[in-house]
Amino acid sequence: MRLTGRTVTADFPEPGTLTSLAKGSCEGASQHVHERTVQRALDAIDAGNLEKVVVSRSEFWETDRSPEDVFRAKCAAYPDAFVYLFAHDAAGVWIGATPEVLLIRTGEHFETTALAGTKADERREWTEKERHEQALVADFIERNVRSRNAADVTIGDARSMAYGSLQHLKSNITFRSEEDVDFWLDALHPTPAVGGTPRDKALNFIAEHEAGHRTYYTGFLGTIEGDRAAFYVNLRCMQCFSNGFRLFAGGGIVKGSDPAKEWNETRDKIESIRAGIGAH
Repeated sequence: MRLTGRTVTADFPEPGTLTSLAKGSCEGASQHVHERTVQRALDAIDAGNLEKVVVSRSEFWETDRSPEDVFRAKCAAYPDAFVYLFAHDAAGVWIGATPEVLLIRTGEHFETTALAGTKADERREWTEKERHEQALVADFIERNVRSRNAADVTIGDARSMAYGSLQHLKSNITFRSEEDVDFWLDALHPTPAVGGTPRDKALNFIAEHEAGHRTYYTGFLGTIEGDRAAFYVNLRCMQCFSNGFRLFAGGGIVKGSDPAKEWNETRDKIESIRAGIGAH
């Protein structure tokens, strides 16, 4: 499922605008369970079944903060990001401030990004494991666009991108095509940044082993205006409930990943989602 809308100018929603929110609870993995799942992923990689798979988890943040209040705080904290609050009958109510562009279209010109790898210390050099993790995403996108006859394909160098307190590796990828947005969304999503590679085997691993259901986490949403469109992956996000928020985070597992460090990465990402919008 995807969400598509159009751009209008509007005021911030006032607290109480969203009604009939369900009560929530945490469905995510404990540290022990998450690290065990990461180890299973590493075993599958060692066996040659996978090259990369993203393992995610969630935490429940119990608070009386309203979704409208948290959304306003997110807009203030990330003025240059795609920040959103939406309510959908099937997907529920979500807030996010995503760092990841899935697809931008202007006429026949398209742009996407390969974003992977995370570090909290900007002074630390990127490891070969992190660069490999990001390169798998860039290679997947390049193969997909070239095999579908895109023209003028350019792959930018991987560079550090700051997102709040975290750093990521990001490559910009551009191409030209007469195909429509739906064609390229189907071709690209989910990339190895949220699924893995080989894609089908990675998605099967996630469905079998990941604790809790992702629901709309790692889905995508965006806007279409004539021959212009912009879609983003639903990351750095939270699902809203009457008694709090369910916060999601994941990490890419490749050969050389360490289960304890992968737990710490998801912890850092979850804290970055909560940062600046109130105490736990």
